[in-house]
Amino acid sequence: MAERSTIIQQAPLRLIVSQWKDFPDGTGEAFAELESHLATLKGRKFYGLVYETGSGMTYYAGLVPDSETEEQLFASLGFTIREVAGGSCARRKLLNWRTKTDQIGTIIESMIREHGIDPTRPQMEFYRSLDELHLLLPIPS
Repeated sequence: MAERSTIIQQAPLRLIVSQWKDFPDGTGEAFAELESHLATLKGRKFYGLVYETGSGMTYYAGLVPDSETEEQLFASLGFTIREVAGGSCARRKLLNWRTKTDQIGTIIESMIREHGIDPTRPQMEFYRSLDELHLLLPIPS
């Protein structure tokens, strides 16, 4: 895990999403729901989106569609499309993330203390690989 955050400019995202209501438990099922409709995961980009609400947190597993046709196919299966505004984010890389999921909340909290948070955008997880996770915190510009 990186000790320090780096500041990046996150591009806007358009994602096929699966909402999961029991955050933080069961997020894997939300991804499995998306993955079950793909021939391969190779080269695909996945994100986790966390929206804070008055009643807690809402989690979405997200997939960057590879084409408009794929987006339409997923929409026909009942998935929704969610657009995420781009902007400044603090990023921390978490290696070996599958063995450290219990640390994610603490890392995000420390990032919020260090950088503040833009509450109009979701906190994000970018699954760079099976070993590398990028935690992305939207910060005020």
